[in-house]
Amino acid sequence: MATVRHALSPSNIRRENQNRRIEVSGDVITDVAPIGAVTDSIRGRLADLTLPDGYGLIIGGEQEAIQDTNSQMVLVIALAIFLVFVVLAVQYESVLDPLIILAAVPLALIGVVAILGLTGTPFSAPVLLGMIMLAGIVVNNSILLVEFAKHFHREKGASAAESVVEAGVVRMRPILMTTFTSLMGALPLALGLGDGGELMRPLAIAVVGGLAVSSFLTLFVVPGFYVIVHDAGDAVKQWLLGDRAVQASGEVAGD
Repeated sequence: MATVRHALSPSNIRRENQNRRIEVSGDVITDVAPIGAVTDSIRGRLADLTLPDGYGLIIGGEQEAIQDTNSQMVLVIALAIFLVFVVLAVQYESVLDPLIILAAVPLALIGVVAILGLTGTPFSAPVLLGMIMLAGIVVNNSILLVEFAKHFHREKGASAAESVVEAGVVRMRPILMTTFTSLMGALPLALGLGDGGELMRPLAIAVVGGLAVSSFLTLFVVPGFYVIVHDAGDAVKQWLLGDRAVQASGEVAGD
């Protein structure tokens, strides 16, 4: 009926999605190297490994959790930018002005990438949290510029270029004051001072870099974007009014 013999076999069989799996675990000393660097090193060593048909390698554990967290953070950043856009669109009753204001958000990303490279800070979940904060912080300077430019453009009948120049002269000092205050508030945390400061240090570093660069570039990029958009809008309005005037004169002549 059967042949009984002694053999080696696993004490238990683990499955995932109805597939057998074998775990090889290890601890990462984060003080020596970050998890991302260790994972990249492991993937590089396993790149030339030939596996039989039906076998595969999956890196899980903390690295899988980090990837899931980063994906969720990216979704939250997109949602934050969208909510800021919706609030501004409702406030200004326009789509163009919110787009001009949100032009400061990509400028903040330049500062984040630059300061992460200069300080050697790895891209992590606290950095993404800092980017979420930047989505609501950096638009303040743009709102100040656009609001005053619209005031000069609408109330005094100035051109778009003259409006942004006047807005820059009036609002540059408040913008520099608020930016300097925010940077000084985040600087101790960015330096890792105090107990537990290392945990939120990447967040503060991202905020400092993004806020500093975006505040400087906002004084030049946002006004230029405002002039381009509003000059194009005025040209389109004149073209439409011109066509209507031509049609109206043609109807009068026909009558």
